[in-house]
Amino acid sequence: MQHLKVKIFLLFLLIFSLSYGETVITLKKYVNTDKTQIKLSDIATIRADTPSIKSFLSQIIVINNLNGTVKIYPKNIKQILQQNYIDISKIRIIGNYTLISKNTPYINTKKIQQDIINYIKSRYPDYQIQQIKFSHFEKKFPYQVQIKIVERNKTSSYMYLTYQILRNGQLIKSINVSVKYIPFAKVVVADRDIMKGQLISKDDIRIEKVKFRRGYITDPNIVIGAIAKVFIQKDKPIRENMIEPDYPVKKRSYVKVVYDRNGIKIEITGYALENGQKGQVIKVKNPSTGKILPCKVIGENTVLFIGGSR
Repeated sequence: MQHLKVKIFLLFLLIFSLSYGETVITLKKYVNTDKTQIKLSDIATIRADTPSIKSFLSQIIVINNLNGTVKIYPKNIKQILQQNYIDISKIRIIGNYTLISKNTPYINTKKIQQDIINYIKSRYPDYQIQQIKFSHFEKKFPYQVQIKIVERNKTSSYMYLTYQILRNGQLIKSINVSVKYIPFAKVVVADRDIMKGQLISKDDIRIEKVKFRRGYITDPNIVIGAIAKVFIQKDKPIRENMIEPDYPVKKRSYVKVVYDRNGIKIEITGYALENGQKGQVIKVKNPSTGKILPCKVIGENTVLFIGGSR
């Protein structure tokens, strides 16, 4: 009851305020829309003395459920205003009519191609599209549809997608799409000539966006502190097979083998048969006996015998 009283009071204020000046409603000639509920502000421009009057008129519903094309005349507007308890004697309506048409989705080859381009750009901004292929399609739907793009498979140069057209979540059309692309990425590049066996520092490299190939390194931390296995020319991307870690124990090098057990500590010289990082177990040969010893790398050119031999 209290809510109704407030509503009547507001309507009274509106009717009262309208009597002080002319309100002008100018009908638009044509309106194309995706909406089903059409308000007065959708089909006309409104000029009123106060913002509150304009706001109230703007929210008045003209059509509750638009379906197809409808022509609205000034007399229709007047009837709707009167139904909303508005005195129309101080309202002037300009225009013969408004033709309102509901947009119906039109999907064709051009739209599908643009949707695919937008999909790839949003998910793979570093990909350069070379070609998009799919069967010709063109149709105007009498109802609203939704578009969904599903990625089926991807290789180093091709992407296979499905362009789905749905109505209320139900699939009504499926189109297979293939996209040929060139992947670009920010990779590690030699900023100067790097010699074989050289320890690579951050000053030796830079990051550059190039056409990506398998084996290229994108993380500079992998390269910094590594050893160049080959000569790396300036401005060339660095591949995984061009570098190796700076192992504290290197294959085919002599190392100190520590035997430390039950209070007995012995050190001998061994020959590393494998590269080894700290904490890694590698094979070390005892040159005196020819036996192969399992040893853990504990430091620069130093390993700990962990038991067993052959």
